[in-house]
Amino acid sequence: MFTYEDAVSSINNIPKFLSAPSVEHTASVLEAIGRPDRGLKIIHVAGTNGKGSVCAFLTNMLMKQGYRVGTFTSPHLIKMNERIKINDEPVSDDKFLTSYLHVKECCANLGEMNYFEYLFAMGMDIFSKEHLDYVILEVGLGGRMDGTNAIEHPACSVIVSISFDHVEILGHTLKEIAYAKAGIIKEGHPVVFDASNDEVSQVILDEATKMHSQAYGVGKSYCDIVESKNGTLTFKVNEGCMAGETVTIPFIATYQAANTMIALAVMETLGHLQTDEQKKQAKEGLLVTKWPGRMQQVLDGVFMDGAHNEDGIAKFVETVNTVECKGRKLLLFSAVKEKDVDLMARHIGKEADFSKIYLTEIENDRLLQVEVLANQLKKYYNGPVEICPKTSEAFDKVLADKQPDDKVFIAGSLYLVGTIMELIQKKGE
Repeated sequence: MFTYEDAVSSINNIPKFLSAPSVEHTASVLEAIGRPDRGLKIIHVAGTNGKGSVCAFLTNMLMKQGYRVGTFTSPHLIKMNERIKINDEPVSDDKFLTSYLHVKECCANLGEMNYFEYLFAMGMDIFSKEHLDYVILEVGLGGRMDGTNAIEHPACSVIVSISFDHVEILGHTLKEIAYAKAGIIKEGHPVVFDASNDEVSQVILDEATKMHSQAYGVGKSYCDIVESKNGTLTFKVNEGCMAGETVTIPFIATYQAANTMIALAVMETLGHLQTDEQKKQAKEGLLVTKWPGRMQQVLDGVFMDGAHNEDGIAKFVETVNTVECKGRKLLLFSAVKEKDVDLMARHIGKEADFSKIYLTEIENDRLLQVEVLANQLKKYYNGPVEICPKTSEAFDKVLADKQPDDKVFIAGSLYLVGTIMELIQKKGE
């Protein structure tokens, strides 16, 4: 009998980085399974860093207001079902298996699908049967040419922070990357975007004008940080219908304030912050939001962050520098070979104050060898560097070295975060 485990194994055998299917091909896949997206109210989220956090904030605010919400994000950290959630809970193994078989049967004559396209089709198929009020849909890569852009009528498009990543696909300038992301804006449908960069904002505004879409920019002045303590961040909202309100989120990273403001702007655009009760529910939703691997404390004095590109590492370092520590700050780091490791190493070596750095390799064919990583890091960092290629050994080593007053930080790759989470889970069993 074909099982859930067989379905996961089959999907894992689909090439992840096959030349990406066209949006037209993904549209034909959706047609083959009954065009499930057409009955869904979709909030479509693109950007370089912060997409997943914005999706999580939106999911929890809408749930607190009584809506039933489906959420599609990537990558997963431990289990594939994490990508497809109903009311913030991963879909069951049975529903996952049923959808896998349905998509396989319906698309048998369509030619080869890639890994992401198959899972996206399954997400839309599952959501269409769950009587949802909203679907929060995260773009896989870019926007304009991403498979998720096969959807036709989003309730709202969202573009979060844009910086350099996947330049070989999206372009080597911020304008080119912004153009790729702005491709999710649809004719006559609103877009909410991060307006902190003027050059990027202009590209998005030009696309919105072309598509006759109302555009709502969220700038840096939209909130002021009040305090960060006890694992939370509190800030005052300066703009929009929540102006004057104080909001608390269960994250210590200051960059999450900007992500929260974008999520609130989406809620306002969709008419979900009109009453005092709606505002209260939104704040309650923000306070209970969980998004693993984003400056998350996973053990006493041990924090993990999925930062994996230059801008992400810069923000990670900025947050690390705000964390009070009576002892040493230790870093466990890894990266994939496509990233600009030199720029990431520069931020880590020149802007942070790590007493020691441990380097490891992700358990993935995209791994960057630790020797290469060490050579890059040593250009900017004069402290001790320990090389432990095997992640489990590296994690055991840094925990063994950690003194009671020390803080351990783990960053560089979401694959590393997933592996560490799995190791922690096994230690707790």
